[in-house]
Amino acid sequence: MRKYLYLLLVISLTFCTSNTTDEENEVTTTSQNVVTTVVSDVQPIPEDTTPQYIFDIEKMSPLTGKEISQEEWLLRPKRVLAFKVDNNINARPQSGLELSDLVFEILVEGGMTRFLAVFLDSSTDYLGPIRSARPTDPTLVKHYGATLVVSGATEGLIPAIRELGVPVIEEQKSPSMFRIASRNAPHNLYTDTELIREVIDEKGYLFIQPGPAPMFEFGYEQSNWSESGQKVEVIYSNETTVIWKYDGEAYNRFILDSYSKIDEPEAHNWISQDGFETGILKAETIIAIQGVQYRDEATTLPSILTVGIGPVTILNSGKYVEGTWRRTDIDDPFQLNDKDGNTIILPPGKQWIHILPIEGTINLTN
Repeated sequence: MRKYLYLLLVISLTFCTSNTTDEENEVTTTSQNVVTTVVSDVQPIPEDTTPQYIFDIEKMSPLTGKEISQEEWLLRPKRVLAFKVDNNINARPQSGLELSDLVFEILVEGGMTRFLAVFLDSSTDYLGPIRSARPTDPTLVKHYGATLVVSGATEGLIPAIRELGVPVIEEQKSPSMFRIASRNAPHNLYTDTELIREVIDEKGYLFIQPGPAPMFEFGYEQSNWSESGQKVEVIYSNETTVIWKYDGEAYNRFILDSYSKIDEPEAHNWISQDGFETGILKAETIIAIQGVQYRDEATTLPSILTVGIGPVTILNSGKYVEGTWRRTDIDDPFQLNDKDGNTIILPPGKQWIHILPIEGTINLTN
C-alpha cells in the first residue's frame, strides 16, 4: 500500500514540475518575442565617425596641427624659423623645402615667386638657396613669433622689419651658412637650420614658449567640401603658373614659367646635398590667399596685403572649399570662412600657402 501511495506521489510531482517548466518556457519565449519585436522597430542611430580633435600645444605642432611624440616635444626648439628661399630658375631644384613644416609662396618682382620655408619641429642641414627679404615676409611670420633668416634685402627694409617686432638673421659665416661651388651667386647660399638656432641663441632673441598658436583652425569637422579638387592652377602672373595634382595621398607640384622656356609644366623637384636623392615637392593641403597688390613705399617692391579681407581657396584630399579670409593685424591668425559664413576647418597636415594678388587666377579641374 505504501509503495502504491509513493508511486502516486512521484507521478503527481513529475506532472506538476513538467507543467511549471512549460509555462515558464512559454513566458520566456513570449517575453523574448516582444523584446525582439520592439528592438526591430527602432531605427539605429548613425555612428559619428568624425575623429575628435582638440588642439594641444604640448602635444601638437602649431604649424601642421599634427600630434608629435613626447620625445619630439621634449626636444622641441624654442622658436619658429622662417627662411627666405629662392625660386629663380637658376635656384632649382631647391633643397630642404621638402622637410619644412609649411611653406609660404609669395609674389616678388618680375612676376616670379619666392618661398618662406617655416621650421619648428623639423630640421635640415641643407636648405637653400637663401635669398633676400621682401616687405610681405614679416606680415606672415610675426604671428608665429618667428625669426626671419635671409641673405639681405633692399636698403632700409631690414630695419623696417625689425621695427615690426620680427627678428632678422642675415648672412652668417660658415658653417651656419655656406656657399656652394656648383652654383653661381646669388643662387648658391645654403644653411643648416640647427646651426642657425645656435646663432639666434647667442644673440639672445626672445622666443615663445611653449609655442605659438596655429595660423588656422585645425580639425576634421569641415563637411562642405566640393568635388573637382584633383588639380589646381595657381596663376600669379603671365610669368609664373604653379600646378598641383593630387595623387591619392598628397598634391604634387609642377611649374610653368616664362623664364624656363618650356611649353608644358614640369615637375618641381628637390635635391639632396650629395645629389643622389631627389623627388617632387609635395603638400597635403594647398591654400591660395589672394590680397591687394601694392608697391611698398620704402622699397618700391611689389607686395601683397595680408591684413584685410579677400578670397581664399583650399584643397585637401582631392576636394576643395572656397570662401574668404579676414585678418585685422599681422599678430593675428587668419580667419577663414566658407561662402555660408561658417569657419573653414583645415585637416592637420603640411600646407603650401600661396599669397598672390587679387588679379591672380585659381583654376580648379579634375
